Amino acid sequence: MKNKEITPKEIKEIIQIAKENKIKEFNLELGGLKIYFKFEEDSLNSMNPPSNTEKTNKKEEEPTTSSNPNTFIVKSPLVGVFYRKPNPNAKPYVEVGDVVEKGQTLCIIETMKIMNEIQAEKKGKVLRIFPEDSSMVEVETPLFELEEIYED
Repeated sequence: MKNKEITPKEIKEIIQIAKENKIKEFNLELGGLKIYFKFEEDSLNSMNPPSNTEKTNKKEEEPTTSSNPNTFIVKSPLVGVFYRKPNPNAKPYVEVGDVVEKGQTLCIIETMKIMNEIQAEKKGKVLRIFPEDSSMVEVETPLFELEEIYED
């Protein structure tokens, strides 16, 4: 049987199945690919479907679009672990209130041991940072809210 590349969608499905079945720790090796993750007890308990109140609150906290035309949401392009710093001893790439340039690194998303830098698409001021450092994010998870700064 020929080794098949595993897609980000398949990884997302594996993680979702693990969450739904309250698997605390998971390790998979297929050829040269190794996937390992471990959930904290709190994160497994939070995997239960949220109540209507929780859904409403979450949407208020993590919008997928901005109501202000001068602000925009930077979303995760992939499934992985969100890191605000290049390493545990470093300063975060950005803080709320920072002005970032187009192309500046905002964070890292680690997927399958690959560190993917997420960069600002436009110049802007960081208004909000949604995920906690070292938390799992999925495709389209809001990461940052920025207010666009227009060049004169």
